[in-house]
Amino acid sequence: MDLEKIKSLTSEEVEKLSFKELMESIETIKSAFLSAELDIEEQIELYSKAIMLLMKAREKLANVRKQKEEIDRMYEEFINRMG
Repeated sequence: MDLEKIKSLTSEEVEKLSFKELMESIETIKSAFLSAELDIEEQIELYSKAIMLLMKAREKLANVRKQKEEIDRMYEEFINRMG
């Protein structure tokens, strides 16, 4: 996703992004910062967007961890019943 598209993302659009898309967008912002071609207004706008993307990525990661823990618990119960 290009930088202009990332800047224009709404909260609702961010909600719909996959974890991979979130991380790719964060990486695009990181690259823009490293290029040092941004003015201060763009930097703060992108910083704010990066925080929003990071928060959503962490939320998605936490949900995946919960799902994994539930699957592990179910597997453990299955093994205990078999043994």
